[in-house]
Amino acid sequence: MAFAQRRFALPIGLFAGLAILWLALIAVALAVPTPIALFLTLPIGGVIGLLFIVGHDACHNSLTGSTPLNHLIGRLAFLPSLHAFSLWDLSHNRTHHRFNNIEGLDHGWVPMSPQAYRDASGLRRLGYRITRTPLGVGLFYLFGLWLPRLFVPLPWIVGATRRVYWVDSALVLAFLVAQIVAVLAWGGGNGKSAVESLAVGIVLPFLVWNAMMSFIIFLHHTHPAVRWYRTVADWRADQGALRGTVHVRFPGPVDSMVLSIMEHNAHHLTPGVPLYNLSRMQTALEDGNTLIVWRFSWRAYVRICRVCKLYDYDAQRWVGYDTVGA
Repeated sequence: MAFAQRRFALPIGLFAGLAILWLALIAVALAVPTPIALFLTLPIGGVIGLLFIVGHDACHNSLTGSTPLNHLIGRLAFLPSLHAFSLWDLSHNRTHHRFNNIEGLDHGWVPMSPQAYRDASGLRRLGYRITRTPLGVGLFYLFGLWLPRLFVPLPWIVGATRRVYWVDSALVLAFLVAQIVAVLAWGGGNGKSAVESLAVGIVLPFLVWNAMMSFIIFLHHTHPAVRWYRTVADWRADQGALRGTVHVRFPGPVDSMVLSIMEHNAHHLTPGVPLYNLSRMQTALEDGNTLIVWRFSWRAYVRICRVCKLYDYDAQRWVGYDTVGA
């Protein structure tokens, strides 16, 4: 497939440029007055997200034409977002992409059925409701995916653990320790307290990145027309890899700025297509196919949050909390 052709110079240059930009922004943020530094945590979080997208492609082995190079770049690109490479491979490649939008198998933004919501504890219901509000969406990824699944291999979450999971987690933890030491030293040398240095250099950018990631994956698989399934057989029969995904078009140059991460129908159909070819494949895919495509607006986003609360897996439609008397 022409779209699956992989390059070397472009992705390596992209990764290197983003890594340098991330380091430079942190260095500047730790050297300027705190009000300016707080503002800079937004682009720092955004660059962490872009590095993560590069790592995401590398983990799919689609970024370059070399598997060892993809694994190296992927592990390095995932460090600022504190993701263990092999745990992401387990959660994303070998679980989400094989079983997206299937109840009990997928674990990213899976909607509760009315019965599951009725049986849930009050605290579980509250958390669920918060993360399906326009602002609460940003909280899901940090607590629902990253902490339990992508940082360290918790056996009661990931099941049987492998040596590579612990090695990758140790790499992330060692990086975090080194990052803390470097941030405290550079920030302290520029007159910042330890709290200011850690907040500006690590904590706030990490929270910004998590909120962005949560928002993006919510849009990827949530829409009134999106279908969810009870069984793998139903998913396969209904082309769930396509019907369970959404292409959200952002205005202006934003689509290019986020490295085509929103061309999600094409990505789920063929994960091996690199990010620099994904836009062309999405255009070809939309020619003659009925896909869920919409142009982003905050009004439409709020409507999606209002409509997509619970999911009736038998009727294959979204329903509100009123169906359970809540």
